[in-house]
Formats: sequence, C-alpha cells, structure tokens
Amino acid sequence: MGQVLQIRVMAQTYDESEVEKKWPHLVESAWQLPQPPGLPHGVLELVDDLKGRLDLGMMSADMTENLSETVREAYNLKVRLEKALGDWKASEANTISYDLEDVLSAAERIAAKIKDR
Repeated sequence: MGQVLQIRVMAQTYDESEVEKKWPHLVESAWQLPQPPGLPHGVLELVDDLKGRLDLGMMSADMTENLSETVREAYNLKVRLEKALGDWKASEANTISYDLEDVLSAAERIAAKIKDR
C-alpha cells in the first residue's frame, strides 16, 4: 500500500435487482417497496436490515419465531465475511459468501411458507 493510495478488499452486490429476484419475501420483510433510490440495497444491506428489524421487534410474531435463528446466522456470517476481508483473506471471504447466500435462501423458503399461510 502506498502512502496515498489505499488498497481495499471488499464485497459488494454487483446487481441489486438480483437480490429482489432471489429473495423477494426477505426483501419485502426488510424494505419498503419500491425501494427509495440512492441507498444501497445489496446482500449485506439486506442482512443488516433484517437483523435490525428483528432486534427492534418490527417483524410479525410468526416471522420472528420462525426466522430469528436464520437471520442471526446470516448476520454472523456477514460479520465473519467482513472480518475475513479486513484480514485480506479473500479466499475465506469467498467461501463465506456462498454460505451466506445459502442461509439467505433457507430464510427465503421459511418466509415464503409463512407468507403463503
């Protein structure tokens, strides 16, 4: 790293519309639709906002009961991902990113069942 030029390793959602396509029930649970422009609405923001709504009691009782464990697992993976990136462990972060997406997909299946009741 130079004295002026900083090198960063980061994770960012390439196409935010894919988040809504892949996890529509989670997106609906986390954000107002349509989403306001100018704010990032990627994978990591989805995890943060789901955890925030869970912690603040802003989810229905049914969603809280059925999703709390999975949302917390996703949040813990997000924290691990950010730590791996901070430690310049891109390969580890890449592995965690797949685990995080898998957990979000599991949460989506749970949310879909709840919404379909």
